[in-house]
Amino acid sequence: MVTTTTPLTRSARSDKAILDATRELLADGGVRDLTVEGVAARAGVAKTTIYRRWRGKHELALAVLIDMVEHVVATPDLGDTRAELVSFVDAAVTILGSTLMGRVMQGLVSDLASDPGLATAFQDRVVAMRIAEADRLLARGIERGDLRADTDVELAHELLFGPVYYRLLLSGAPLDAGLAGRVVDAVIAAFAA
Repeated sequence: MVTTTTPLTRSARSDKAILDATRELLADGGVRDLTVEGVAARAGVAKTTIYRRWRGKHELALAVLIDMVEHVVATPDLGDTRAELVSFVDAAVTILGSTLMGRVMQGLVSDLASDPGLATAFQDRVVAMRIAEADRLLARGIERGDLRADTDVELAHELLFGPVYYRLLLSGAPLDAGLAGRVVDAVIAAFAA
């Protein structure tokens, strides 16, 4: 069997080159050191090509973050609500604690607070995906009888991820390997059937 791949359009090639260059530069120096000029030079495109798609370095950083989140695989059905929630939270702990995504989040947080357009894009693309996955996992836990039927799904989601972001952005405490299990156990205790 022969498989063929469709070649990328010129625009898609440019977008890929820009996002790859942004990712590399973020890895080198974080959001603070990121510049549109640097991205353009590394990607081999004109600055105007970047500005036609993104308003500046913060939108580029957000685009990389969105790209990373969109490639996170959904949590499989493990037959156990606790195991699924631990897997879900642990994936975030691992990604935020040991990959570029954590540094991008740290660099973007003040801009999300001061730029309503950027905040809306982040909420619509990044947060919404995580909420949808949490909703799915919590609904499955309710169906199994592991969680109460009146579980406040929005609050449970916030309780699952609040400690992770608190450590990442405020306290500086480590995003350690056991964090997900401890957080999930506390949430399950609060909403157990």
